Amino acid sequence: MKGNSSGTWVGWQGVVAEVPADWNLAAVSGDEKSGYFRVDGSGSLMLEAKWSSAGRQVDLYSKLDAYLSDMRRRARKRRASFEHKIKSKGAGVLTFSWRSDRKGQGRLWRCDECGRVIIAQVSGGPSEDVQNLASQILPTIQDHSEDGWRTWAMYDLIADVPPGYVLEKHRLMSGYIQLVFRKRTSRLVIERWGLANVALKHSSLHEWFDDRAAYDLKAYRYSLQDVEFEEESGIQITGRRAGLRQALKSAYELVTLRRPAVYLDGYVWLCQESNKIYAVQSLHRRNENIVDQVLERVGCH
Repeated sequence: MKGNSSGTWVGWQGVVAEVPADWNLAAVSGDEKSGYFRVDGSGSLMLEAKWSSAGRQVDLYSKLDAYLSDMRRRARKRRASFEHKIKSKGAGVLTFSWRSDRKGQGRLWRCDECGRVIIAQVSGGPSEDVQNLASQILPTIQDHSEDGWRTWAMYDLIADVPPGYVLEKHRLMSGYIQLVFRKRTSRLVIERWGLANVALKHSSLHEWFDDRAAYDLKAYRYSLQDVEFEEESGIQITGRRAGLRQALKSAYELVTLRRPAVYLDGYVWLCQESNKIYAVQSLHRRNENIVDQVLERVGCH
């Protein structure tokens, strides 16, 4: 997924948008069925997107009216006036604008492919150029991919995740991002570290990762091999579960009809252009290694 030279992609749970390069993901909540994200820009400008699962017969006008009514109630609590306009854009899309102590423009639609109703809006202060930014950002919003993979994008990381993998936990910081996905007993871990020049000042990439991975991968007997791919320096990780405790855990998973994820494969690489370190790891069952497919769909700059 490529943006233009002045923009970057931001997204969560497969809902993505192209925003100005200095805008960043600021808040997330919910899951793929019902969730929300906010992207903060300069000044008080922001993009918000909210989604929820809905059947084909959903009343879009009622959904939008409820959304705007909630905004009106919040404006009254601030003792601010609130006025809005709703227009039909055709093809099941409603557009709206509102003005209070802030102002905003947005749109609401239902996607037949992913079965979600999405509400997205750009808002800002009275003197900020909301109209122009909304006309640039809102048309770029995508709520699903053609092949079912979900896109996640933030802080110089863009990654597509295969169908069936559900976000289990995440950490979002400017210096470190971790996304952990699960599909039955398999896990997919995507990570990004900032300030690579500082992290690698006194060690090689191989030494740095081996030191960091010692605890997280203690359940696995693994090896690291230096590799070069796509003009970046990297490490390939291969391994499998080791030790009596892990054997007992695997035996339990077999007894409960859950085939154990005993294999470890992954890559770690240094992106010189963004000055960041990236890692993709797959903890998987036999013949279910997806790390190479995911690697092809991770963008680092």
